[in-house]
Amino acid sequence: MRLTSFLVLATTALLAFADIVSAETTITRNTPAAIHSNSDNVNELSAPKRMLRTHDEDYEERAGPEKLTGLITSGATKMADSDMLNSHLLLKTNGVQFLKELKLGDDIATALQSSKMDTLATYVNLFNKKHPDSKISVIRTLTAHYGDDAVARALVAATENGNTVERVSQLRRDQLVDCQNSVDDVFNLLKLRDNDYAALSTRKLEVLEDYIRFVNTKTNGQESLAKAFTAGFGGERNVALILRAARTDTFARKKALELENSLIKLWLSSGYKPERVLKTLRLDKDITRALKNVNLWTLGKYITAFNTNHPNNNMSVIGTLTAHYGDDAVSKALRTAKREPTTQRMAASLQGDQLKAVASRRLETLDDYIKLVNSKTSGHTTLLQTLNRSYGESVLAEYLVLAKAYGRESARAKATELQEAQFTQWLDEGYDSISVLTNLFNVDETKLNTASLDAKTVASQFKQFYERANGVPTNVQPRRP
Repeated sequence: MRLTSFLVLATTALLAFADIVSAETTITRNTPAAIHSNSDNVNELSAPKRMLRTHDEDYEERAGPEKLTGLITSGATKMADSDMLNSHLLLKTNGVQFLKELKLGDDIATALQSSKMDTLATYVNLFNKKHPDSKISVIRTLTAHYGDDAVARALVAATENGNTVERVSQLRRDQLVDCQNSVDDVFNLLKLRDNDYAALSTRKLEVLEDYIRFVNTKTNGQESLAKAFTAGFGGERNVALILRAARTDTFARKKALELENSLIKLWLSSGYKPERVLKTLRLDKDITRALKNVNLWTLGKYITAFNTNHPNNNMSVIGTLTAHYGDDAVSKALRTAKREPTTQRMAASLQGDQLKAVASRRLETLDDYIKLVNSKTSGHTTLLQTLNRSYGESVLAEYLVLAKAYGRESARAKATELQEAQFTQWLDEGYDSISVLTNLFNVDETKLNTASLDAKTVASQFKQFYERANGVPTNVQPRRP
């Protein structure tokens, strides 16, 4: 008799819940009276009863009631849930109020893991069908309760949880469709600026990129990650600094390179000249500081891209710096930078480029002048005397050094001949490498280290000539008064 009571009670509970309506109607349940009026149900009650009686009575006493109790509890829970949904639908409870009723708490990360999220989704679906003019959504409900930024960050974090990946993926899709914010707003909501260059390797970046694609598809817009980072990090200079730093990070390097290329393309499409990029990167205030700034490499990369797009131009970093600061200021700053370990290689490279640029300009003048003189006179001595009078011995000596190093083949040959003639004259006049510096370049004998690089190069080459001519080293020490 006890077993029969359990069966009747279990069947009554299950059948009572079986007629809950679908999402399209208000949830209802059958009454016990309706269940008893169904003859099929009566037959179902008697069949299991006979089957159980063929088993061991002791087993029946032990197992049957426990299993049926579980069924009863499950059915009762579903009935309670349906009653709750019905009552809130009748009261037209909004999403936030229903979320609070579910006691999902104030931690969005924990809420996303809860099975109650399914109940919330069911309620939202039923609510929208019952009240089509006042539709609500799960994502808007979560955002209203927990806040935009908290929900965005929690969805990113929850993506890595395999148990909720389907739920979270749907919420992220809904978030894109529902969001009325700009790309800049989303950047700020995700607090990417707080991550510095690590923002390039965080999952939050995926959310931003998804939103950019969504906005561009929806509005046929021209939003980009480069634009978002420029606005979010307070300017192109800051973005360039972050990208350069990110190149040293294994996880961020690839994305940093992509973003740097995007930034350069953005500048090219905007018609930026190298001078404009120099100012954009704030390399235009102080040449000494500019040479220490990692953004100088970004300028160099842009100039390379600029020359590729404009093959008739031959821009360079040293040319851009010189045009802005002047030859003398750049030369002085490069000499200083060469003495510092962190900037030594870069300064040496730029100095070589500078010498080539200077030599090119000076050689054009010198070449034209040599042609003019050769048309009126002959012999290197006469030519040398004429050039000395025109340029001065020290300046001519510098020109000849540059011509030998960077000139065309014909100019190098001519410069070598003229330098030999000049050095022969100095040798005849009793000069040594020290007196060349003190007499011709006006360097204080007690401060020979203050001589310019060009002057030191001339003195060094004359010293080699002197040793070859005399067959002895010239370890000359400064003369003391």
